[in-house]
Amino acid sequence: MPERALPSLRRAAGATGIAVTVVASLGLRDPLASMASYTAALMALNQIAPPLLLLALDRPGPRAARFLAATLDPILAFTAFCTLSVAVSLPGIFEPTLANALYAAPLGLLELGTGLMMWAQAMPATRQVRSAWRVALLLWVASVPMTAVAVVWMLSPDVLYTPYLDVICRWDVPPLVDQKWSGFAMFLAGIPMQLAAVWLLLGLSRARRDAI
Repeated sequence: MPERALPSLRRAAGATGIAVTVVASLGLRDPLASMASYTAALMALNQIAPPLLLLALDRPGPRAARFLAATLDPILAFTAFCTLSVAVSLPGIFEPTLANALYAAPLGLLELGTGLMMWAQAMPATRQVRSAWRVALLLWVASVPMTAVAVVWMLSPDVLYTPYLDVICRWDVPPLVDQKWSGFAMFLAGIPMQLAAVWLLLGLSRARRDAI
């Protein structure tokens, strides 16, 4: 790809990422209107906006690189990402006070923040682990809790979030159907991270073939 095209592509990715962030944030205004639309908005902030925003970044200088290395530690990113995925999706496993504090927090910002931390491990400008297979493994394992929760939501015979039992969904569907659509939205949201892991492994395989 010509070097002259890269700045334009970065600007386009950044503008798209900002647009996704704004639209998704607007979708969080009425969380009880639909579990599916609320989940889709959170997933857009967590899985769609972060890679687009990070693609807009150029390679950092030495000082910025040191700052990123300190703030985007892979283990910290992995822990925060997986913990939030489980805490938001299966709050019943946490102590009630902790769960209530989490849901009183600005979930949109938390989803965006952990998404940026996790996707930063795969992007050229912010990547902290240089080994492609290690990054691929990190991304793949991080996507497992999200996928597992999505399957639980889609297959559960009961509504897991009791507040949705007492409201009318904006799509005029039963709460259990709304929950299943939420699970499907979360399942789709986990695919890009898995594809990124596969892409890194394919790039590693090509590099090895070229070296032979």
